[in-house]
Amino acid sequence: MSLKLGIKQKLSLIFFLFFLIFSGTVSILLFNVQRMVETTEKIVIKNNKIDEFTEILKASLLDMDANHKKLKILKKDRYSEYFEQAEKRFEGALDQAVHLSTSAKSGDKIWRELEYSYTRHRTGLWDDGTPPEIGSKWVTEQVVSRWIVLISQAKRQNQQEIERALRGLNERSSISARNGLYGFFISIVVGFVGIWFITRSILTPLKTLAKALKRISIDKLHQSITLKGGEEFNELAASYNDMSRQLNEEENIRNEFIATLSHEIRTPLSSIGESVNMITEEVFGPINDKQRKFLKIASVEIKRIKKLLNYLLNVSVLESDVRKKKSARLGTRQLVQSSVEIFASFAEKKKVTLAVNDTGECPDLYGVREELQQVFVNLIGNAIKFSPEGGSVMVSWMKDKRKNFLLFQVSDTGPGIADDELTLVFTKYYRTKTARGHLDGVGLGLAISRKIVASYGGMILVTNNESSGCTFSFTLPTRPLG
Repeated sequence: MSLKLGIKQKLSLIFFLFFLIFSGTVSILLFNVQRMVETTEKIVIKNNKIDEFTEILKASLLDMDANHKKLKILKKDRYSEYFEQAEKRFEGALDQAVHLSTSAKSGDKIWRELEYSYTRHRTGLWDDGTPPEIGSKWVTEQVVSRWIVLISQAKRQNQQEIERALRGLNERSSISARNGLYGFFISIVVGFVGIWFITRSILTPLKTLAKALKRISIDKLHQSITLKGGEEFNELAASYNDMSRQLNEEENIRNEFIATLSHEIRTPLSSIGESVNMITEEVFGPINDKQRKFLKIASVEIKRIKKLLNYLLNVSVLESDVRKKKSARLGTRQLVQSSVEIFASFAEKKKVTLAVNDTGECPDLYGVREELQQVFVNLIGNAIKFSPEGGSVMVSWMKDKRKNFLLFQVSDTGPGIADDELTLVFTKYYRTKTARGHLDGVGLGLAISRKIVASYGGMILVTNNESSGCTFSFTLPTRPLG
């Protein structure tokens, strides 16, 4: 049984790892710092003091010996006082040195030996409160030399302890720095792993979901998705798939209804149109001018309704997956020119300049002529329709960044499209706010164009021009599909 963790559990695990690494690194650093502090205190409090006491002991001992010799030769009482002062310094320094060495449990043997030897020879040398007899009661030269040797040994041993402590301090410092670097390196690694994990477990599923939502909102493509990253994303994917299936079913029902309704209306409408034509042609007898006028209006309206029905049927055919393409090689320049010629009279009537920017380099296209021409017809027709009197429409092409594709552009000088409507104009039955109520159409031309371009692997988009109007850009292949 595999253990699946949710987003909360995974984030908690990452936080725990960070906390564990941080606390471990800090604990090791604090431990090493504490050891270094103890070593420093030992050097400052014990070893340095002992080093000072050894100097005092040696100097005091030499003073005592020198004053004893002066007292013996010169017979002056002041040398006896100097001797006593040196003796007090010696005994005080010895007591403190023995105390420090005993508490530290290092060098204790040498100091005990010196203390024992001094105490043994001290007994009987001086009577408390009674000045000594001049020139008597002092140790021999051999004893003094022995004491100096012991003091020197203690000093040397103390210096060795200082050196060992400094080496240990340096080693601890190196260990602390190394552990800090290790902790820093591990933190960086865990940080990158955490970023990779968050990207993979959170951002990647969200990116997949965003693409799927974009396919629904723009391309109207309903596809099921699978999101990896925990129970939360599984629920999110399930909700999205349910919504996508429902939208797809509603879209299919709507398309079937429109196709059926268009077909059912088209048949009787054709009969009505033929009847109106027969009456207009006076097949059933003569008609007057007033009757002819109203029959002409009826014929125009019938044609307009049939045109709208054709749009609806075209959308239904494009939505169907059973449609088969019979692509052929098409001359690009001829295709564009023929599409422009269709609107030559319309542009002239509206006093709009319609031009083609022929760059000279024009590879052939591959596709169904009727479909590709419908794209040009829809875009050029809209450009002229929305351009004001005296405006201009420009059709141009160039090589696209994608290999084996041409980029076409249809620019106008109309009012442009509101920014919040740029992503909606390719939606079926959507009409911009400026077109509602006074311009003919049902909002299918751009939807049909987008569907055709997408079926050839191309892309279509619209942008507003800096000065006025907008530009529709779309790509078509210069190589056979597949």
